[in-house]
Amino acid sequence: MSVTNLNHVQKAIAETGHDTPRNVLPQALALLGLASLIFAAIPELDLMVSRFFWENASEFAFKENSFLILFRDTNRLMPWVIIGAAVLLLIPNPYLRRLKYTPSPHKLLFVLMFFATGPGLGVHFIKILVGRARPRTLEEFGGDAVFTPAWEFTDQCVRNCSFISGEAASAFALLTLVVFFRPQYSTLYLCVVGVVAAGFSLNRVVFGAHFLSDVVIAWGLMFVLAALLWRLFSQSAPQIDALFGYRNSSR
Repeated sequence: MSVTNLNHVQKAIAETGHDTPRNVLPQALALLGLASLIFAAIPELDLMVSRFFWENASEFAFKENSFLILFRDTNRLMPWVIIGAAVLLLIPNPYLRRLKYTPSPHKLLFVLMFFATGPGLGVHFIKILVGRARPRTLEEFGGDAVFTPAWEFTDQCVRNCSFISGEAASAFALLTLVVFFRPQYSTLYLCVVGVVAAGFSLNRVVFGAHFLSDVVIAWGLMFVLAALLWRLFSQSAPQIDALFGYRNSSR
């Protein structure tokens, strides 16, 4: 490693002290475990919640609501906007130097890795592995599939299954953007965006596309993944940022 690169590493270490990761993995695991236990002990809870939005004459009536459809489509678009912006910010560009604050490369890579391994590969792997049928395909709601509790392996679904909710995972991903905010603003960001992300997620339950457990457990799994990935990327922040020749002039 050259002297210049060593200087970049040393400078990055000094400038990323605020990135020292807080160990929230135990809390994330505890919340995931608690949610899983609740739905394992009371599997009927899923059916009770879904029945609340079911109408015999019109099935899951809210799925035709134009506002809720637009709300759903917004959630589907957000990941591509975020991924595209993160990739563009990682590509060397002289115009980026004009920005008052350029996001650290390790934070951008953290977000990209989260989307790839969480809402991307992770969700689809679990869907295929568990094979849970969606609410609107169940016998209870006019379909022919059999209800199965969360985490129970079954053959009721072969493709694009219910457990876990990919859109709930993508909605949770909005919370990972908190790493770009200063500590004094992080709580406000999590509260405001958390409400919106919860709305995105529960919208899928209203549509009869997912059970409540699909959403809640998706959030728990994404929380665990985010805690693991952020710890990895924040600990390696100086080395990652130095590779991109990053210099933080605002902090």
